[in-house]
Amino acid sequence: MPESNEKLDNRVLEAARNGTELRLADATDFEWDQAGFITEGTPAAEIESAFGEAITREMRYTASPVLFVFLNDGKVSKAVRITPDAFSGSDAKKKYGRDVSLVPVEGRSGYLSWRE
Repeated sequence: MPESNEKLDNRVLEAARNGTELRLADATDFEWDQAGFITEGTPAAEIESAFGEAITREMRYTASPVLFVFLNDGKVSKAVRITPDAFSGSDAKKKYGRDVSLVPVEGRSGYLSWRE
């Protein structure tokens, strides 16, 4: 189920590199009402528990540093591989609404936090 989305990946990379805020809804061109992410190495059972569906057939997610998970009406609509390793695991496995932004972490160049 995980897929690539060059536009989204590039926008996330740009925000991390430049230390700018990115409203996630502005970087996507598909329907979703909640989003979250997991980091590389997250066990499949934890992913399913957090998002309600199996997203990987492997025991752990290992296809990219980060996987953004988008839901629409409570069901996973997209899972997008993200290449920048710019996120804290403390923000992972949570669901955020459409108003979520990826914001620079003060004092940590190249890192972004999920904030509503």
